[in-house]
Amino acid sequence: MSATYDVQTYLLDRANIHDTVFKLMQSFDEVDTPKLVNAVYAPKVHLDYTAIMGGEPQHLESEVWAKSLEPIHSAYEATQHVVQDLLIELPQPTGKSKPRPNSCTAICVGDAKFYRRNGDGLPCVMERRTGGRYDLELVRVPELEEKGENPWRISKQTVKLSVMDLGAAPEAK
Repeated sequence: MSATYDVQTYLLDRANIHDTVFKLMQSFDEVDTPKLVNAVYAPKVHLDYTAIMGGEPQHLESEVWAKSLEPIHSAYEATQHVVQDLLIELPQPTGKSKPRPNSCTAICVGDAKFYRRNGDGLPCVMERRTGGRYDLELVRVPELEEKGENPWRISKQTVKLSVMDLGAAPEAK
């Protein structure tokens, strides 16, 4: 990869960071622990889900965190995690000799819906919905880049809750 921080490198970094954040949500829906560990999170991650789960922020191995999510997501027949309004904070390339960043921040709006099946077997009874802002810090892992892989991984994730609906809405009669 380019030693200087040029426009092409900037655009590639933005695309890779975008993909990492979208893989986060996709992995939640697929209950894909290996993808969370190998393609989304840094080996150690600082997590602050206190707005949803209570407790205190944690520093965990990514595998421990990813495995702890399995019973939460697999308790439902379907989940739908959506990310939008992704803003990636990377310095602009100036044309001058500028080093490539090894970390960055990003914010986005995240929305999660959790479904059970109805009488017809369709996953359309919403049991729970949460939504809010994700504050993310990402790091570039040079070893992954050397192998030709997306090098950007989430090292810190803070959830700021905006909405939480528990239970399905009563059916209209």
